[in-house]
Amino acid sequence: MNTRLQRLVASTKGRSVRIGIVSMYDVENNAVRIIAAHLRKSGHHVTEIYFKDWVSNHLFPATDLELQNLVDTVRDERLDLVCVSIRASAYYMSAKFLTEHLHQELDVATLWGGMHPTLCPAECSETADMVLKGEGELALTELANHLQAGEDIQGTLNVDFSMADGTVKTNALRPLVKDLDALEYRDYTSHQDKVLIFGKELVRGDPMHGDPVFQMMGSRGCIYKCSYCYNSTYKKDIYPGQKWFRVRSPRSMIDEIQQARKHWDFKRIRFDDEVFNFQKGWLEEFCELYPREVGLPFEIFIEPKLVSEERMTMLRDAGLVSVYMGIQSSERVTGHLYDRRVKNKTVEEIAQLYHRLGIKGHFQLIFDDPVSTSGDKESLFKMVESFPAPYDLYLFSMTVFPGSELVNKLLDNKIISKYDVEGTNTRVFYQHRVNLKYPRPVEDTFWISLIQMQSKPFVPKPLLRTLSKSEFLKKHPWPLIQMAHASNFVKMGQTTLRMAADGELTKTLWRRWANVDTIITT
Repeated sequence: MNTRLQRLVASTKGRSVRIGIVSMYDVENNAVRIIAAHLRKSGHHVTEIYFKDWVSNHLFPATDLELQNLVDTVRDERLDLVCVSIRASAYYMSAKFLTEHLHQELDVATLWGGMHPTLCPAECSETADMVLKGEGELALTELANHLQAGEDIQGTLNVDFSMADGTVKTNALRPLVKDLDALEYRDYTSHQDKVLIFGKELVRGDPMHGDPVFQMMGSRGCIYKCSYCYNSTYKKDIYPGQKWFRVRSPRSMIDEIQQARKHWDFKRIRFDDEVFNFQKGWLEEFCELYPREVGLPFEIFIEPKLVSEERMTMLRDAGLVSVYMGIQSSERVTGHLYDRRVKNKTVEEIAQLYHRLGIKGHFQLIFDDPVSTSGDKESLFKMVESFPAPYDLYLFSMTVFPGSELVNKLLDNKIISKYDVEGTNTRVFYQHRVNLKYPRPVEDTFWISLIQMQSKPFVPKPLLRTLSKSEFLKKHPWPLIQMAHASNFVKMGQTTLRMAADGELTKTLWRRWANVDTIITT
């Protein structure tokens, strides 16, 4: 092992390990919270360090003061090991810079975990002393226990080790966790062991406390294979032959909510699963327990193929108020590029169903793809035009992640270069959600401007339909851009006033969204 790891092994023998887990640009980070809970249960000291936050579609680089506050936190907490959570490849360069700074200032041992280290472990081993691949709860707890017991750590499954001679000692992956109910609940009770470093602030306490929405997941993985998503790569290449989609019991989910409510007065629940579990028996149990024992309004993510009137009615009666659903693009692009085969007509019928049941739809679209034709863009406009108000649109810019089916497809056909892949490219830092200031083809700007105005009930649909036929505006969309900006400001103003009246306009939300320069389309 390299010098830092050798020192870590020698200094922790016979005592609990003091571990810091850094979450970059993400104060929710489920993985960090669950891993921290497992480590604390095993008797190890854990400091959760929330390093910066996502701000209105713009991730600002770390400042000298933020880096110094990080160094001071690691030193003050007397941390033996600093773990960095890299939940997406776009954070790779930021993690590299942060880790090299810690090595230079403190020479502390580091470990990287998350999606990017799982997909690109060799690249990550060039910077981190250890790389944790795949699921981390059991692996990191076992590593800490081995350190405390003075046992050999080099055979720890899921973990790769940087050696003194410059090579990497790799280990296989342990099987996936089959029983999600056996995992610890996220820890919202330990306030002084959490730190937020952001701007000039170094604040102790949980940065999520006070947020009106409690976010949680009742499953891991996904049942679908979408080309742009890491799930397809995990299923095919990382965990072949294993059951990738696993589900918690309704009882486990409700117990976690009840435990969290003892420490946090949230107003609604958002289930952040890739797709909410629609297995009939599970759904019946959830819809029986949830309204009786929780009773808060809730939101889910769903895939069009799973929607039925029976299921949605059951969930509506249990408290469902909002649904987030990816429709991505028109049916040709969605099928051809993203491997999601859903017809425009099906999406239109689902939007009508949501409206009839009183459930608000939040529809997710992907723009800036390299294959959409003028006809595809017009087809998407006409599909969205059919949606009955009220609904929201979430406009995303296409991101290609390393190892995904999408990146392989685009690289093989020479549609993109390796410099367009996230990790090397960091466009997601300023164009994850669509911003009309981004330089793109004028025709794309024309259609984006029109489509984002469709979700504004105060903008007449006949007007938008007329504007969509203007050949002049297709070549000179500046007036449309100004209309779109104005409609966006009106809607965001209305939303801000409503949230303020409901007591939901928290410091965290204000910090993320109160930025005119990077305002996103909604």
